Amino acid sequence: MELDATSQFDALIASYEAASLIIWITLTVIVVALIALGTEFWANLWGAISSPSLTFQRLLGEAQTVPGIVVIAVVGMASSAIALSFMSREQVIERVLDITDPTNTPIVQQVTAQLDSIFDQIGSDFSIGSNIEYVQNFTFQTRSLVLAIPIAFILIWLLWGLAGQLGSMIAGNKAGHGLTNLWAAVPYVFLLGILSTWLLMLTLAGHGWARVAFWLVQLYFLFLHVMMMREHGRYNIQSAIVATILNVILVPVFIVVLVVIGLFIAVQVENYL
Repeated sequence: MELDATSQFDALIASYEAASLIIWITLTVIVVALIALGTEFWANLWGAISSPSLTFQRLLGEAQTVPGIVVIAVVGMASSAIALSFMSREQVIERVLDITDPTNTPIVQQVTAQLDSIFDQIGSDFSIGSNIEYVQNFTFQTRSLVLAIPIAFILIWLLWGLAGQLGSMIAGNKAGHGLTNLWAAVPYVFLLGILSTWLLMLTLAGHGWARVAFWLVQLYFLFLHVMMMREHGRYNIQSAIVATILNVILVPVFIVVLVVIGLFIAVQVENYL
């Protein structure tokens, strides 16, 4: 590969001051957002930890989508600041390069080949395999990293709500809450994304204990999600578990479908023009 950890490390070190400035700006925006959210945010956060069922019951009943968007944006910005701070370590860059290279992961390589086949069938010359170097370069662009992570969190939040509503209905939600209610509650589960990002970066940096802690956080995420889905669908714990499993499965399916539809539309527009 033309890209290597040393060249990426040198590029980041050369722009260290800019990256440091962006981190501080991001943290300032987070503080302002938390002040705007007020004490209710901290009450909801503590409630999600100490008494998740009651807290999610209240959040689902209020269906305040706008504060939810702010919370998701805070999670995304905090995660991007954490990721950017770790990108000054050559070991982390080397691990990210390995992860983003599909040839190192058979499953990823297989999925990449299947997606490339779909792109070819719809008439698009876009190829994940042939554009992997571009993707890696994008990963290490400071401004792109800061913008991409919060946007990704918001998109996943939207799709997670849609998948959660569909999964909840399949699991038996006939008299429970709706989509906007779920969008209001999901952000308080996604707050674990900040801790997950930190532990993931520590894992990439070579801290073995962080890997165990990371998976423990994922288990806690599933626990909170089951509690939320139980209150959302107003059914038993077994149905809430089924809804959570369906939620996790449907989100990547939605993402792939969204990408394929977007590329198909782009191809049609390009052919028309």
